[in-house]
Amino acid sequence: MSGVRVRCTVEAMTYSACGLEIGDWFEVDATGLTVPEGQRFCYFAIASVLPAVLGRLTAPEPDDYLRGEPLLACPDPPEGLHMRVTPCLPSRHQQHQANEREAQS
Repeated sequence: MSGVRVRCTVEAMTYSACGLEIGDWFEVDATGLTVPEGQRFCYFAIASVLPAVLGRLTAPEPDDYLRGEPLLACPDPPEGLHMRVTPCLPSRHQQHQANEREAQS
């Protein structure tokens, strides 16, 4: 399934009860969620992003909301943890696959 993939990166925080650091990230698309190998990410922070992006991930291109690179907050107010949501560019492999599918059509 193709569609939009976004990266959610910790941009600011007061502190992190979950051990996150500025620059930590995860990516999500219509098929699932990815974190870098060996990294953990707070369930609550992930849960705060999903409702804002899930319905937008099946589109062929990012919509205005995602192109605006929204800043979303973790639901624990004292942490002050904010994540920037940015659309990911397709990888070369993904672009190659799309080009092959297009050529076969």
